[in-house]
Amino acid sequence: MRALFSNEQQRLLAAIWDEEPSVLQQNGFDAQGINIYQRNLLANAQRALSISFPTIFELLDSDISASLVHQFLRSSPPSQGDWGQWGETFTTFLSNHEISEDYPYLPDCAALDWHIHCGLHGKDQTFERPSLQLLSDSEPEYITVIFNQNVKVISSQYPITEILQAHHHSDEIQRKGAMKKAQTALLSIPKEHWTMIYRPEFQPQVTRLSASEGNFMHCLMSGSTLAQALDMVSSDHDFVFEKWLIAAIERNLIYYFSKDKP
Repeated sequence: MRALFSNEQQRLLAAIWDEEPSVLQQNGFDAQGINIYQRNLLANAQRALSISFPTIFELLDSDISASLVHQFLRSSPPSQGDWGQWGETFTTFLSNHEISEDYPYLPDCAALDWHIHCGLHGKDQTFERPSLQLLSDSEPEYITVIFNQNVKVISSQYPITEILQAHHHSDEIQRKGAMKKAQTALLSIPKEHWTMIYRPEFQPQVTRLSASEGNFMHCLMSGSTLAQALDMVSSDHDFVFEKWLIAAIERNLIYYFSKDKP
């Protein structure tokens, strides 16, 4: 789904949604031709977003989805040649849209979809094992963790991991179980849910994190030192750094350890 946007096409995109025929005529465009272009553009946009945000399109019926795409296309027209790179602001668009009043979990589900989409097309990065020596040679106060760029953590009040699995898990029993958990959580008192996207090999994976794991990783990914992150979870005796480290290396979460200070 590639299309090159020349200066002429950019000018067309700027005028295409204008309701005044005189504006089109002033720019040298034929109204009938514009109508055909508009339908094709909308179809391409809807197809692109349905690929990048499959959960949103599962949650909403086709009529609402078409309307949302139409509005999003008007507010954020594509500016580059690859439709697959379009849609980064869709999460913000949904959070400001009235539909999120009825479906408040949509923006977070969209953020999860987008990170999975980006992870699918992200660069391959594998753990630089020699940097592991820093854990023996340096104090935690001087160590920072650089994560694989395909790793993201999301904090949400909603069970977005279960919502995703309820619509996309390959196993029907797992889908039904995830749907039940999601429905129960949505009817309960809101609480913080942590979700991680990572890519151990070629395909992005999604998993739930405990509160300690989520806060620990978010702290590290925000640039804090290992010591600062460990202090944050020090009260949770179930969190064991060595256990987390082994799992992190197995899941290809860490790119390398860095020593920023002498």
